[in-house]
Amino acid sequence: MNNKPLLFITLFLYCFMSFGQDTLDINLNVKHIVGNSSEFDRKKFMVFHESIVGNEWDSNEQQASFLNDYDVYLGRNNGSIVWEFNQIRQDPNKAGWPDVSHMQEKGQQTIKNYATKTNAHLLENREINMMEGGQMWPMYPNGQLTSPSSCCSDASPWSYEGTEAVAEFFTNYLTYYFGQGGTSGKQKPKMIEVLNEPFVKAYQYNTSNIEIAQMHNVVAKRIKQDHPDVMVGGYTAAHPAFEDHDFGHWERNWKLFIDEAGEEMDFFSFHLYDYVGDVDTMAEKQRKGSNIEAIMDMINHYSMIKLGEVKPWSISEYGWFCPSCDGPYYAERDWYNVRSFSSMMLQLMERQDQIINAIPFVLTKATWAHDKAEDEYNSYGPRLMREIGEVEGEDPHSGYVYTDILKFFELWTNVKGTRIDTKSTDFDLLSDAYINGNKFFLILSNLDQKERKVKLNFSNISDYPISEIMIKHAYETNLLTQLDTTYHQEHIDEVTLGSEATMILEYTLASDILLSETKTEKLYYADKYLQPIVANQEVSFSINNINTTEFGEAILRIGLGREFDKSLRPTLKVNGTNVELPNDWRGNEQENRDRFFGVLEVPIDYKLLQEDNTISLSFNDQGGHVTTMILKTYELSVPLERSTFNTGNVDNPLGLEDQLKELKVYPVPSDSVIQLSGIKGVLKSQIISLSGQILMTSNQNVIDISKLNTGVYILKIETPQGIVSRKIVRK
Repeated sequence: MNNKPLLFITLFLYCFMSFGQDTLDINLNVKHIVGNSSEFDRKKFMVFHESIVGNEWDSNEQQASFLNDYDVYLGRNNGSIVWEFNQIRQDPNKAGWPDVSHMQEKGQQTIKNYATKTNAHLLENREINMMEGGQMWPMYPNGQLTSPSSCCSDASPWSYEGTEAVAEFFTNYLTYYFGQGGTSGKQKPKMIEVLNEPFVKAYQYNTSNIEIAQMHNVVAKRIKQDHPDVMVGGYTAAHPAFEDHDFGHWERNWKLFIDEAGEEMDFFSFHLYDYVGDVDTMAEKQRKGSNIEAIMDMINHYSMIKLGEVKPWSISEYGWFCPSCDGPYYAERDWYNVRSFSSMMLQLMERQDQIINAIPFVLTKATWAHDKAEDEYNSYGPRLMREIGEVEGEDPHSGYVYTDILKFFELWTNVKGTRIDTKSTDFDLLSDAYINGNKFFLILSNLDQKERKVKLNFSNISDYPISEIMIKHAYETNLLTQLDTTYHQEHIDEVTLGSEATMILEYTLASDILLSETKTEKLYYADKYLQPIVANQEVSFSINNINTTEFGEAILRIGLGREFDKSLRPTLKVNGTNVELPNDWRGNEQENRDRFFGVLEVPIDYKLLQEDNTISLSFNDQGGHVTTMILKTYELSVPLERSTFNTGNVDNPLGLEDQLKELKVYPVPSDSVIQLSGIKGVLKSQIISLSGQILMTSNQNVIDISKLNTGVYILKIETPQGIVSRKIVRK
């Protein structure tokens, strides 16, 4: 069945509001240092989920063209180690253990085979940050049998005795199947992910999360004993919904893993997806924005408390996930991936000192997923290439073409260099910028589903005459990915950024830019985390040993997990001084989630900071948790002029906040009537199509929608204080 989404986009409350222009401050001469990192490392961020010997390219030339022309690196392989695991014979003298002599033999065959792949040798520079990983099937030792292939092995099926036997395979795989490149053999992977998404499969494999964590310890210790140059990590978490069951999910998953295996892990790995799981409403649960920040802050904060350090990260999959949407190819699906890839990557780039790699999840052709007996064409989702014939009107089965996902790599092709200072006046405008000689790259991404005008406020652009500006703008038209490229010879004061769009401005200047000043970013963690909220009772945190300089800026990052009927506006004090909280945060309101779990980013006066600091919060209502408290400081070599930050509530316009908290529209979806409750003084309400046509007008709290066609609509409610809106679904 093809559940083609005509519109997955969640429509927010501000759809019918208009707001002032955003401003982006850009200081060309100020180098932005994060920890010990200040470069845009393409090996970390421009990564393809494939290996150098992937067999799905139409030709060697096509593979080389994609990697070299778009300056893309290879990052993850979860198939090779599983294949080899299945082919090995059991040790005849030690039941349940791999035959190491057979591994030596198979390893030599692998090396000889790779020695003939001269085309791969030419691309080895694209695989210097490679990671390989295992799978629960067949690598978790619970009695399941191996599945040797008759083409390639004379082994009989057998089962591994336990985790020590699996660790024996891992270490000998690294020893005997690799070389130093070229005819010596394929380069050894830099990282090993022990298992892919194991916790969600624990019940299926009759095991527990703690037993899986203990397996990570055994494998990590053995690999590091024999291969100290290889990093070992996990637990490759899928769907990190920490807030579920009042943070019971966190306790049973990430906290458990850090407690049990954190010390042995060289890195932590997890997956981040904007997710569509409800086939009836097609409502999207977005991670991009504040939810991603809350997940990453919580892992780091607890790691600092438990282990005394934050671990490096592999974000080994990220993007857009809709398990109910697999079916015949449709280009709209590509837009959601292109959109999520860019916005999420910008958030991950903020932590460039911590991240080893971040891999947008897209496969070459995913031919392994095609069941020809059931479907004429492949139904797998994120693919770089599709078969000609999957789109109506094409000649069937006449070759392959790139999907629109290629436009993500086209958009980011040229970006490189040293990071410089940028600062937006709105949380929903993500930005970054890099200097590379006389090239300057300015990156903007819009978390809003409304068009956004951005004023570009350069501190010293007049010092560098412009030869040319190339602007790439990735946006959607009717959910189809557009990538426009325009050229300009003069300075641009303002740009217009499309809904959830990303734009990269590439400036070619008459001379190199001199980075004469610095902005150094540091993070400081409070003494505790995950504190329950009790009404009218202060929750206090200590953040100590802060280094302050003559000039600086600071942001307090407050993680909150609360039900939607609870306040997100506590009374906040920093060293006894009241601090005003912005009425906004990154991304949407998370209205399709079970509760809010996000980070409030609060700019604070740098002069308030001391060496030792006390932060206190109090709420006037009960329930939920303050999940994290982290201080981010920016040490500046010179003071910087800043545009006025938008502290007004973009997601909940001022004057409507109380109404929005009380308003309930239910049931959604509905096939008959919807009801309004909790809001007073309704003048009228309108039901509006996504194209803007007014279909119904009412002044009642019960509205009959039975005559509407199945689909998504906007309910627009006018009150004396202003307009509020809700998405409704006629099923």
